[in-house]
Amino acid sequence: MKFRSVALVGAMAAASACGGSTPQETSRPRVYFVEPQDGATVKSPVKLRFGLDNYELAAVPQGTVETSRPSLGHHHVGVNQDCLPPGTEIVKGTPSWIHFGDAKTEMDMQLPPGQHKLTLQLGDDLHKTIEGLCQTITVNVTE
Repeated sequence: MKFRSVALVGAMAAASACGGSTPQETSRPRVYFVEPQDGATVKSPVKLRFGLDNYELAAVPQGTVETSRPSLGHHHVGVNQDCLPPGTEIVKGTPSWIHFGDAKTEMDMQLPPGQHKLTLQLGDDLHKTIEGLCQTITVNVTE
């Protein structure tokens, strides 16, 4: 038993030193852009693909929603927006935020040339932001 625990600790330390993930790190929920990468130079329309780890992606139920289901969310993309504080409602129809209440994980976005900040934020069934589930990247659009 002693050898196994020492070997496990050693393997975890090696994974951490090499930039790998330890079991604790891989169990935390996270939302991220699969593409484009932060700092990428891209052409419009820009292909956006979203990733989500250790949290469940789900479409918002049809009809009037009065409560959110625990541990379920959907993506929102903000153009030239920062991450919103936890529990903030992302108001539908706001031109700077795109809602993916159907649980889609990609889109082609038209952006004018220049530098743009893109924020991917997970929201619950009531479109309220979920703590720690946001990522912001910057892209340079050439044409």
